[in-house]
Amino acid sequence: MPTCGECFFFRATVKDQGECQLHGPVEEGRDAGRCPSRTFRPKK
Repeated sequence: MPTCGECFFFRATVKDQGECQLHGPVEEGRDAGRCPSRTFRPKK
């Protein structure tokens, strides 16, 4: 299963943490299946 760190909307801020452009702070290793609005898009 992909993680938030592999999402197009994710931007790393500090080690193992980052920010989702749509939902705010998030852990990099969070399961993408737990995305609140199911907006996961893989980075190209």
